Amino acid sequence: MARYQPLSPDQMTAERQAVYDDIEKSRGSVRGPFPLMLHNAGLASAAQELGGYARFESKIEPRLLEFAAAVLARFWGAHVEWIAHSRLAVEAGLESAIIEALRDGLTPDFVQKDEKAIYDFLMMLLTTSQVDDATYDRCLETLGERGLIDLMAIVTHYTVINMTLNTFQVPVPGGVETPSF
Repeated sequence: MARYQPLSPDQMTAERQAVYDDIEKSRGSVRGPFPLMLHNAGLASAAQELGGYARFESKIEPRLLEFAAAVLARFWGAHVEWIAHSRLAVEAGLESAIIEALRDGLTPDFVQKDEKAIYDFLMMLLTTSQVDDATYDRCLETLGERGLIDLMAIVTHYTVINMTLNTFQVPVPGGVETPSF
């Protein structure tokens, strides 16, 4: 059960309504962590801006961007984000076997070097809070400087989103099976 109540129409100040409208315009609906974040319109706006950049303006191709978002969702155990981004990653061209391995808590067998470089970079960063030179250099070679900076925007945004979803126990959408991890 969620640890928050969505705002009622009479709680929608002009500032909250403006942020709500921006989120709806950008994403098509206000879902995931955003109904909760609207309790703090400034935070909702900042998260919307960073997320909009990370997801829609990044120089990282959709297959790799959605893969990174799925890795982060799986690492943090955020069901709402996993459901969305694991599907989007496959739709963008990621092999479903990679998503299945991630879901099961396994290291995927990679065919594509770019996917392995991103996975290794993310897992090292997430598990040790550092990235060694060899892993950094491989990811830099794969993505370029701008792409690596964009990857860090993805890490920053989705870590905030995943932790928020988990902390406030935001439920998966109705009718969708909750993953068992």
